[in-house]
Amino acid sequence: MNGVTRLQRISEHVWILPFNSPKDRPNLGYILGDEKALAVDAGHSASHVEDFYDAIRAEGLPLPQFTVITHWHWDHSFGMYAVNGETLARQETNDKLEKIKAEMDADPDKASRFLSSDPTIRREYAGGVPLKVVPADIIVDEDQTIDLGGVIVELRKSASPHTDDALLVYVPGDRVLFVGDAQLGEFPSWRMDWDKLAALADTVRKLDVDVVIDGHWKPYTKEQFLAEIG
Repeated sequence: MNGVTRLQRISEHVWILPFNSPKDRPNLGYILGDEKALAVDAGHSASHVEDFYDAIRAEGLPLPQFTVITHWHWDHSFGMYAVNGETLARQETNDKLEKIKAEMDADPDKASRFLSSDPTIRREYAGGVPLKVVPADIIVDEDQTIDLGGVIVELRKSASPHTDDALLVYVPGDRVLFVGDAQLGEFPSWRMDWDKLAALADTVRKLDVDVVIDGHWKPYTKEQFLAEIG
């Protein structure tokens, strides 16, 4: 696989492509049912998606028919145009992505400034990797359930100090929860809204979960995650 990181198995039906700090690539989730598969987050770019799909194929697994976006930040969403199947996100996520797209369409220099704004972004887009921002295909207006065939996935809107569009992905049968970057402070100031963090902690505390997967670190146990966020 030309050195591409392999999938890490989390449970019977859940895997991740682990995070990559030099390119600020978050963990990407993969959930497999008897009939369909679902991905958690679309990654930083088309190159990130390609590496993810290479890792999926290396395990003999089918590509996801759905990709759920946990929040709008580029490292989780800018690969959306390159994914297989349909994408899902909150309306707040789409509003932000549509605004970014409109700004970049109106001012091509804005895209250039983004591509040169941070070393991790420069590494991700080195060699002419294309930049294209698109909104999700399907809006998640309310909490909803997706049946992958014997595997249920719950999409849950959540309070978050990081952004106003957090969407948690819960696999109750496997007792796995994806939180994106929901527990972090507001970007770019990293100011922490302690009330929102407490609301997120309360949500996690009430779920029957063994493993919590955030964007940019190794999987936590539920106890570790709650201890981390206080």
